[in-house]
Order: sequence, then C-alpha cells, then structure tokens
Amino acid sequence: MNIAVTSLLYLGVLLLAAKLMEEIFGRLNLIRFVGPILMGIILGPGLLDLVKLNDIVSFIASLGIVFLLFLAGAEEIGERFNVDKKDLLTSLIEIIIPLIVISLTLYYLGMFDLVIVIPLVMTSVGPLTRLLTDIGIAKEKLGIKIFNQSVLNEIISIFTFSIITHLSLLQLIGTVLLVILITVSGKYIAKTLEAVEGYFKVREVEFATIISIILIVGFFADIYGFNSAIAALFLGFLLRDYFADRPHLRERLHAFTYGFFEPLFFVSIGLYFVRITPQLLFLSVALFLAVITSKFVSGFLMAKVHNIDPILNGIGTSVKGGVDVSLLITALSSTLISQFQYSFATLTITYVALFFPIIFRLKYGRPKTETKRKLNLSIPIKEVVEEKVFVTCDDNLRQVVNLMNDKRVRALVVVNEGMRPISVITTATLLEIDPAYYERLNVCDVGLEDVEIVSEQTKVIDVLRRFRETETSVIAVVDREGKLLGVIYERELLRKVIQ
Repeated sequence: MNIAVTSLLYLGVLLLAAKLMEEIFGRLNLIRFVGPILMGIILGPGLLDLVKLNDIVSFIASLGIVFLLFLAGAEEIGERFNVDKKDLLTSLIEIIIPLIVISLTLYYLGMFDLVIVIPLVMTSVGPLTRLLTDIGIAKEKLGIKIFNQSVLNEIISIFTFSIITHLSLLQLIGTVLLVILITVSGKYIAKTLEAVEGYFKVREVEFATIISIILIVGFFADIYGFNSAIAALFLGFLLRDYFADRPHLRERLHAFTYGFFEPLFFVSIGLYFVRITPQLLFLSVALFLAVITSKFVSGFLMAKVHNIDPILNGIGTSVKGGVDVSLLITALSSTLISQFQYSFATLTITYVALFFPIIFRLKYGRPKTETKRKLNLSIPIKEVVEEKVFVTCDDNLRQVVNLMNDKRVRALVVVNEGMRPISVITTATLLEIDPAYYERLNVCDVGLEDVEIVSEQTKVIDVLRRFRETETSVIAVVDREGKLLGVIYERELLRKVIQ
C-alpha cells in the first residue's frame, strides 16, 4: 500500500487513541500527556508493533512540539518570567547536582552519554505550570519562585544541549547567530504582523501569517543545526506582548495545537522505542531512582536560599515531560544516540512525569470530596457561584485584556460604583479596537453589550435555560440589593453539571 495512504490510517488511529488516553488519564487525575506516550509504546515496536513510524507520520508529529513550545514561550514563560541572581544561582545548582548523580549512575551502568544526561537533568515548565495552577499558587511568591527557577533550568539545559551536540565550530557560530537574529528581529516580526492585520483585516490571513513565520523560523533553525522547536520557544517569548492583546489568535492556536498536533506528538514518542525487555526496564528504573533523588534533593536544599517551602520546591523543580523528550528525539534523529538509549531515557522521563505530580497533588492538592458531589439542578445559583470577576468603568482596556487572559474567558461583567452590573465587555468589542489604544481607553469609552442578570435564588436549571435562550457566555448573579454576588460562565456551569 502507498506510504501516503498508510499514513492516513496511522494518523487517524494514533490521534483517536491519543485523545482517548488523554481523557482516561485526566479522569484518573494523572498527567494527561503520559497516556498518549504509553499508547504509543503499546501500539508501536515496544509491544504490539501495529503502527510503523514512517517519514510522513514522523514529520507531522514533530510539528506538535514546535507549536507547543511556541505557545509555551508566548504564555507560560512570557507572562511571568522575571528572575534575579538568587534564581540563577539556585537553577545552576539544581542542574549541577543531578548532572553529577545521573552521570555517575549512567557510568556505573555502562551507558554514560552527556547527550542523554542533559534531558534527564532539566525541568519541564509546561507540566509545572499546570500543576501550580491546579493547587492555586501560580501567582503567589512560592509559585513564582518555583516557576522562575524551572524556566532558567530549562533554558540553560537547552543551550547546553545545543552546544554539546554541535561539535563543529561553524555550527556553533551559526546557532549563536540564529539566536541573536531571532532576538533582534522579534519586535520587527510583531510590527509585520500588525501591518498585515491592519491591511487585510481578515483573521484568517493574520493566523496564516503567524503559522508561516513559525515554520520559516523552524526551517532556518534546522539549516543552521539548531532545534526548530527551541527556536519556536524563543519566537513565542518575543511575541508574548503581541499575543497578550489578541486572545482570538491564542484561542485559534490552542485549538490548532492541542486538538491535533499535541496528541500526535506525545503518542509518537512511544513509536521510537525498541522492544521492551527486562534489561530496558531495569535500566530505566535505576535511572528513575537517580533522577528523582538528585532533583528533589537539589530543589529541597535550594529552597533555603529563597526561604520557601523546601518540599514543594523540591517537587516542583523536578517535574518533567515535553521539551526533554523532544531533545532526545532530536538526538536520535541526528544519530547521536541509539534507539535503545532513547528508549530507556524516555521511559525514565515518563516515570518521573507520573511520579512527582502524583506526590505534588497528594501533599498539596485539593480534597477529592470537593468534586464528588453531583450538582442538583434545583438548588439556588448562589450555591454554585465561586468567583466575583468583574471590571469597572475606570479600568482601561489593557487591564481588561490581562484579566481575560488570566481567567481564560471571552467576556467580563462591568459594574458601577455601587457594585451593580451595568453591562458586559467582550473579546468581539476589543477586536474592533486598535491595541495601541488599550492604555488610553477605559471600559466605558467603548460600545458595551447588555448584561444578563439573575437573582441569587434563581435555580441552576433556570440559569442554564437563560444561557440557551440568550446565547450569552456570562451571567451576573446579584443579591437582594441588586449588587454583584458573583458571575457564572456557561462552560463552568456545564462542567459542574456533567462532572
């Protein structure tokens, strides 16, 4: 059968299987992306050998990490990354200690290779960000300190990996020049995108331009021996302000990436494995013990420098899964490591990706009883409302955009001085305004939409009907005096109903 036709079947099966495993792991309160990795191992040469990795499947799956890291640069790193000397010092020590321990372990096992060590040493920011958000400390001092250390750890590890894999001086110079070029051209790329947006005024053209730039930068990165995914990470970081003003573009990239490319990337990780053998399992378990011990101890000790919770810092700075595996795939594709080396190193990262988040949630997560009670549709809506999210007429549009991005919502209730809801501001309204005016214009300077209001005694079932009848995304809940008690979003209410 033609390879292109076979690839269609493989991609369809892999995408469906990956999303299914993501859902299963999510319901088990485990790290979702580990599910597709295990499914790839099962379907691939590791166990059943039902799906063969060919050039087409490999290429499409590899695009997943490119877009994942672009979003990581624009959102996870770009939003909060701000470090000091203590962060740099602790990050370096949190690399050096595991580097020594893991290197000695691999040397004792007769498998030492620095190309393998670096991915095992690094911390992955993506999974960490989700964990910090889950337990509600992402914006607290503790969460920010853990986040900053981890970002530095990831960046230093990436550059170290790039240096040790570019053995020729010419390639190394090309890599440095490429990073400088991306950094310098970042603001010009943003201006180009703004010009395209202003000239065409068609969102599809703007979206297509962004995708084109990501792919072209990736091309030049690979030409000069640099990782195209890491180039996308820096590009996303440089365009973070541009995306902060355009939630509609972020939403499209989210759907584009997380709906298709991300699951294919993670399931493809398992397709590179060799046959699972007792030797492979032994090596991965031995290495797993070395990784979790060295990374936790280094994070635990460095917490004293920042005067923060040592256990939480030890766990948080040890989270793995994502960029580290992409580096291993890069090394495998460049024949710097063998498939066997890739297999036991990736299996180790998979163990760690499951282990630390489970410990993290067991010690700091929310009680399970909070989500077990089924929602009664006859209860008053006041028993469901949890947040009072709103803006006032005196807030400028920049503050509105930041709050929308933070809460990941498309509309906000506007209240007057007496805390009574008066209107709603939506992303559709913001899209009609030039982002250059966001600091100058206040909420009530622009055209607003009518707000839907219900009393605190309104039944949940009646609120659901109101959402269906009005097609609004947010409803204001008021007390007996007409003051804002809280807001309810349709997607949040539906989630509570069907959980």
